[in-house]
Formats: sequence, structure tokens, C-alpha cells
Amino acid sequence: MTEIIHINDNNYNLSIKKCADIIKGGGTVVFPTETVYGLGADAFNPEACSKIFKAKNRPADNPLIVHISNMKMLDRVAYIDDELKEKMKDIWPSPITLLLKKKNTVPDIVSAGLDTVCIRFPDNRIALDLIEASGPIAAPSANISTKPSIVDSGTAIKELNGRVDAIIDAGRVKYGVESTILDCTQTPYRLLRAGAFTVDDIEYMIGDVYIDPLVKGYTQSKVALTPGLKYRHYAPSKKLFLIENEDKFRDFISSGNVQDFFILSSDQNCSLANGECINLGKDIYEVAHNLFYDFRLLDASDKKYGVIQSFPENGIGLAVMNRIRKASFLIVKGKENIDKLNEAINETR
Repeated sequence: MTEIIHINDNNYNLSIKKCADIIKGGGTVVFPTETVYGLGADAFNPEACSKIFKAKNRPADNPLIVHISNMKMLDRVAYIDDELKEKMKDIWPSPITLLLKKKNTVPDIVSAGLDTVCIRFPDNRIALDLIEASGPIAAPSANISTKPSIVDSGTAIKELNGRVDAIIDAGRVKYGVESTILDCTQTPYRLLRAGAFTVDDIEYMIGDVYIDPLVKGYTQSKVALTPGLKYRHYAPSKKLFLIENEDKFRDFISSGNVQDFFILSSDQNCSLANGECINLGKDIYEVAHNLFYDFRLLDASDKKYGVIQSFPENGIGLAVMNRIRKASFLIVKGKENIDKLNEAINETR
């Protein structure tokens, strides 16, 4: 039976202790970070970590992320060179995850049998206090595999009640897209997953970085070095169509062909819609914050399909477009004829 922890100032310390005791006892806890909700277990307990995979229906070759709350914990789980470690002291806590060579303390189930491990130092009070009280926590995003990541506790309770030991009820998260993942096992460092920590931030604070083509979100990796690389992620249950050319998108949503569509777009484009439209936000940070939440609104709507526009890929926009592309059933690129979308729809009917 899942215990719902309604955390507040009056019961904060007691709630953290209760959740930490669950983790230390081999249980699972859903907790907030600054990016999305995570589903955590004791990073050193293989049996406890196996419960994460079962609760999420997660493939065994998709590694977990080890969450830490201080640099001493980092030394327990991974190898890092002194120069990078000094830089990370100024950067963490923040929404950036490092892929590093793992130490033998990390069970194979956490690293999916690889010799590397993802390390994250989240910028969220609840997460940090929980990790500090329990020790390093292995956690992926808390959603059922392939579904949109969970950005609010209400969705976490609805989706995972009965699957985990406890869920911390702490409202909406700050960013709404997962952490950035940087491969630091080679030089130059390689960006594997775009996230809330931008490329500009990385290059300013860490140094030049190679952006792997996978970051765009058009293709998947054959090997899951980190979460978000190999498998289709973030997708609503209903088919989502991405129209990357903004003029084509505007023409489509203002036409008479959108009666079956739930439209996801910017504030400006929503005003042109000839159908039900959800406003993703006035700027790219609002879009990032709302994206996964609104994917779930699509699934809850009475529409058959979703259609979404493209956004500029600067800053956090790179992460937004990665998530949209990975969630999309069909991507209409460039100035391709919109007939391609209509053909795909007809094939699914």
C-alpha cells in the first residue's frame, strides 16, 4: 500500500525521516526534484533498485541516475578528475547530470551492467534533505516507461499509487524537463541529453562541449548509456504530430482539418486555431514547464490526435524540442507538404 506524504512546514522533518527510513529499509519513494519527479531507492541495494524497474515497467538495460547531496557521496560512487570536481563544486546543486566511470560500490542493476554511472546533485530542498538522510538514491523519472515525465504530485499519485511505498506530495516542479546529461568519460565532453542546464551554461562554466546528434531527438541510440537515449520517451498515449515549419503549422491549425486534433502551441498561434488549443506558454521556459503536463491534458481530452508546433532551439529550447520530437508519432520537417500528415492519419484510422 502506498503512503502519501503530504509534506509541509509543520511536519517537514518528520516526513523526510519517514521517507528516508523507507529508502534505507529497501523501499521506494517518489520525490520531487527541480526538473521532474523521481522514483528512488537505495543506490547500493540491488533488490530495492529492482523495484524501480518493476514499478515503471522499465527495460533492464536502461540505467538509473544516482542522486547525491554532497561531494563526499560522489567519491563513494564514481571517479572524477580533480579539475572537473572543483568546477562542479561551484555548479552543483543544479539540473546537470554527469556520466562518469563508476566505482564497484554501484550495483550493476543501477548502471545496466556498464562501467559508467550517471551522477546528479539536484537543486531541490526536499530531494537534498531526503538524500542527506538516506544516502545516495538511484532514481529515474517517476512516470511509467514511455509516458510523459511527471511534473506534479497529483499525477504521481494517480499514476503510481499502489506501485511504490511512498509518494511525497509537493506540488509542481520548477523546470518541467529533465536534467542535462554530459558524458565526462572522454574529451571533449559530450552532450548526450539536453535539459534544463543549457549548452551556454556548460560552455561558460565547464568548457567546450561536443553536441551528439542524438540530442536533437530525431533518432535513438542503439545502447542506453544514459536515460533518454535508446527508447522512445515522453510520449502521450494519443498520436502526436509535430509540424516543424511554423507557416505550415499555422495553415493547418487554422484550416477545417483540425476537428480531430488537440492543438498545442504558443500563445500567439493559439489565437489562430480553428479548434481546441492549449497555450503552452508565452516564452520557452513556460513551454518547458508546461510541456509534459499538457501532454497529459491531450490524453485526457476527447480528441483523437495532438498536433504541436516547433520552437527555437536556443537555451532550454534544445531540450524542449528533443522532448517533442521523441514524443511525436510523425515529424513533418521543413517545408514538406502537409499531405504527409494527412496520409499518416488516414493510415491510423
